Amino acid sequence: METKVTFIYDYQSIEIPEHYRTLTIPPVEPLVEAMCQEVAARHSSIELPDGQPHLLTDEMVAKEEIPGVETADDYRLRLKEALFDSMANDLLHTILIKYVMPELVKRSTFEINDEEASRISQKRLESFEEDARQEGLTLEEAVRREVGTGSHQMDEGMSRQYMLHVSRTGYLFEILAREYYVRQGRTFDLAAYYGYIKSYADFSGRPEEEIREMLPVHEYMALAPARTLLDEMSNWLAPQITLKLEAEGQEA
Repeated sequence: METKVTFIYDYQSIEIPEHYRTLTIPPVEPLVEAMCQEVAARHSSIELPDGQPHLLTDEMVAKEEIPGVETADDYRLRLKEALFDSMANDLLHTILIKYVMPELVKRSTFEINDEEASRISQKRLESFEEDARQEGLTLEEAVRREVGTGSHQMDEGMSRQYMLHVSRTGYLFEILAREYYVRQGRTFDLAAYYGYIKSYADFSGRPEEEIREMLPVHEYMALAPARTLLDEMSNWLAPQITLKLEAEGQEA
């Protein structure tokens, strides 16, 4: 029997808990200044004593040749906006992966081939462990980094069970996403693949050949529905979240 979803819960009916509704963005100014000093040091012709920062000038910024950025103040503002957006997107993604996606899977109904689901979950666990080893981390350390708060009491056995559960949830979500778009009449075929490659190349400035090497067609076919559904849910989630800057304590 092939694993399949028989009932797909409406993700827009999932209520977001209050503690997820307000997210705090840490101060980005220290990162902005560090990046400005790197640019200043790269373009400066003056040797300064160790520890003494270089001053970023408009002339140095001009050498970076960034469209729409002409002054040091422009550069700082662009960095601040980019870092803030990146952190906000990371936080939204965390809510999707740790709460919304598991809730959607839990509230939907599946006919599951347990042998198949267990085999795929085990394979993903082994891949996670191998990635951890490549980084010089134990399984517990890698899970601790993945989970964050509340994971310090997890031993190797608990970490293994946690990752098997996460892997199984991800596998079921991929099946759900494929069926979700089948029911809408949307397909992810070669035309969609080449359209995605072209749009990504236009956005990133990278050659299409390079992007095709990074994302072969078989991987796109397997992952595109899940990624697309996550993007769709992210657009639904974002207006419900209030972002605050840690330093000012004000809404962003």
